[in-house]
Amino acid sequence: MEQQQFENGDQGLQQMTDQSQPYQGQPSPETYQEPEYGPRRLTFFILVLKTFAGFGGGVAGTAVLLLIFLATSSILQPVLGGTAATELESGQVSPLFMVVLMAMVFATSLVSSLLAPLFLAYTERDRYNRISTMMGQIFIVNLVIFAFVLPIYLTTSTERMELTVYAASLQVIISAMAGALIMEIIHDARYPLLAVYNSILALLVGVGVNFILYYVTGSATILLFAALPIIWSLVGFAQAAVTMFYYWIFQSWGSDFLANTASFGTDYGIPDETEDEEPPPDVEGADFLDKA
Repeated sequence: MEQQQFENGDQGLQQMTDQSQPYQGQPSPETYQEPEYGPRRLTFFILVLKTFAGFGGGVAGTAVLLLIFLATSSILQPVLGGTAATELESGQVSPLFMVVLMAMVFATSLVSSLLAPLFLAYTERDRYNRISTMMGQIFIVNLVIFAFVLPIYLTTSTERMELTVYAASLQVIISAMAGALIMEIIHDARYPLLAVYNSILALLVGVGVNFILYYVTGSATILLFAALPIIWSLVGFAQAAVTMFYYWIFQSWGSDFLANTASFGTDYGIPDETEDEEPPPDVEGADFLDKA
């Protein structure tokens, strides 16, 4: 009987102790844990998924381009149609056309550079866990790019239309590259060089494919609607393909040369951490006193 009362007293004391402790909240969900050493391993399914995710983001940007194109066809058709050469030779390019062109290029590049990384992030949702930060940074960099390209639009609108077209192409390419780099650098601080390599490779191949497409078809309108899906699908493909190739190199040779901790030679301002060899102990000096 006394033992039962003693046990009941211990249980009551334990309950009072638990109630007096502050509420700790629910345990946080498990976050993505990067491997301690080496790049991450991707599968062929992720490769296909990233390619289609990038293609979907490019198609979304092209859909915005199509809507603006149809809504302003009365302004764009005289320039993009058969009378374009005559109007360009006479210098009679409507200022309203330049406003529509700037709005169209900005909206297209902005939507594609926001939605394509968003779709790509959901292919590895446990890894890409800072989507809001990524979207905000991509939006800001698009404003910066537009601010730098805007003077080119304004100064070359009535003199050389070719420069305006080059500026629009440059804006789309830089916007896509910036979006891809921001997406990878925010979520993979250990391998920023890997993001640089796969983004540059994707854009170089994308520009080459678009150039071949224009050379074969000879139509600027086809290139206008095909450029973004081609570029962003190659960005998604390169993100997975380059990572898989680098993972194969790492597994084969054990070299992690693209990590941010890798160094080649002695960098300026960083002291050499190699330890000097200590001289051997002076045994003869100690024996000299014993011999004496």
